[in-house]
Amino acid sequence: CSVLPITKRSLRIPSSALTFLLSDVTYNFDQVVNSNSPESCWAYLTNLEKRGNPHTDINLLNKLKDCYSKVFFKLPVRQYSKNATYARILVRYAELKGIEDPDEAQDHFIVARSNCKAFAFVHIAHAQFEVSQGNVNKATSILHKAHTLNAKPAELLDMAIHNLKAGEKRLLPTSEEDPPTGRDLSQFIVWASLSALSNESITIKGKQFFILKMIGRGGSSKVYQVLDHKKQLYAVKYVNLEEADAQTIESYKNEIEHLNHLQQYSDQIIKLYDYEITNSYIYMLMECGNLDLNTWLRKRKTVNPLERKFYWKNMLEAVHTIHKHGIIHSDLKPANFVIVNASLKLIDFGIANRIQPDVTSIMKDSQVGTLNYMPPEAIKDTSSQTGKARSKISPKGDVWSLGCILYCMTYGKTPFQSITNQISKLHAIIDPSHKIEFPDISEKDLLDVLKRCLVRNPRERIAIAELLEHPYLQLKPQASPEHGTCTSISNKFILTDLAALQSPNSIIRAANNLARMCSSGRKLDVAECAKSSS
Repeated sequence: CSVLPITKRSLRIPSSALTFLLSDVTYNFDQVVNSNSPESCWAYLTNLEKRGNPHTDINLLNKLKDCYSKVFFKLPVRQYSKNATYARILVRYAELKGIEDPDEAQDHFIVARSNCKAFAFVHIAHAQFEVSQGNVNKATSILHKAHTLNAKPAELLDMAIHNLKAGEKRLLPTSEEDPPTGRDLSQFIVWASLSALSNESITIKGKQFFILKMIGRGGSSKVYQVLDHKKQLYAVKYVNLEEADAQTIESYKNEIEHLNHLQQYSDQIIKLYDYEITNSYIYMLMECGNLDLNTWLRKRKTVNPLERKFYWKNMLEAVHTIHKHGIIHSDLKPANFVIVNASLKLIDFGIANRIQPDVTSIMKDSQVGTLNYMPPEAIKDTSSQTGKARSKISPKGDVWSLGCILYCMTYGKTPFQSITNQISKLHAIIDPSHKIEFPDISEKDLLDVLKRCLVRNPRERIAIAELLEHPYLQLKPQASPEHGTCTSISNKFILTDLAALQSPNSIIRAANNLARMCSSGRKLDVAECAKSSS
């Protein structure tokens, strides 16, 4: 099971109690082996190794090797070769063999790689051993061969190859602290808590997930890309509650409640598959996206008009769903949306607040939102008689933030991004005399949407429901007077011509050119698109 994050101050275990705990663990090894569970055996073996240092304690080393041999006798490799934990047992046994006899270790690493070739960490462990013996070329060969064997996760192999080429002694990052070799259980638990998420796997409600990489972090939370035993990708959000205050804990619990409830109402809300809550931490097992919108925008100089329109509709549907269920996000920005299989989904609720039936103005003591996407009404009003900061949060605030995102997708920057001084930016956002620039664009419906979203008075600002009905979302080209609208017959010809293109790349390029024709109002001509794509 996963190791609970525990702070140092919470652990004070007398040495006498420690001796009892360890002896209690080791006396019933036969019972553990007879369970036929690689996981139970691995837990026992790792606990046994913590009794000392097998590099300096020959008795411990012999005891360990004897126990590993019993495991292999009881759990034959041909029966458990597809079990990740069993693969770890094979690898660790080879490493222990290497303490006294490197040649014998070689043989056992080969056994591990031959039988558990699907696991990248098995090949990396052997390569790491070869590096320790000065055999860099052999280590390189092992890692490249693992790629040809399609060992997973490939990202782990890529990282090891990169570090090997860079001359690093460690092919993979080590845990934040080395495991202890003494008998201080309190130090061991602290180390385990620190390294639990940087090791190979975590467990949520009894299910094991292999960590590939960290894909996000903020405050007391981290998000990891993980792989289950069926090779399915997920995202795991880990929240450390040790230092969290009551309000933060409640906020995360609300987030779980919202995700659990709302995902059934919209495909544009990220899926929450499972979660685990304790007093020390929270795990949230979620759908894994390809890329967040913020990163996607940074990588693009321009945005395809059809992609922009499609993503805009996705964002509106997601936010409309949470509004219908009494939730205001109040911190919308591109990073809150992730691309999942070409669709955009809302991944969290930020500092989401549930609206009471008779309350639409919520008092906050801290700054709300992200400055470049912050609506005017959310900025603190320090002129109140009480002297306390006040901000009004309503669904219209989310409309402003969405408008800023769409503005960025259209012009490549947010409305107030060019103002670098933060105080000046705040003043500009709330100042009616500061005109927001709307450079002319060919899509007049898009321009209308932007202008109606970025109205400073929330009462005059367009609503989400209206935006969903706006002409901009109609997926048809704006016809020019001389060509008229496309007919079903012309659409049929267009699709036939598009299907006739041989290369997938040609089809993609032609489709992008067609999209540009749609946006400009020109007559659609696949032949011309095909020529320009070549």
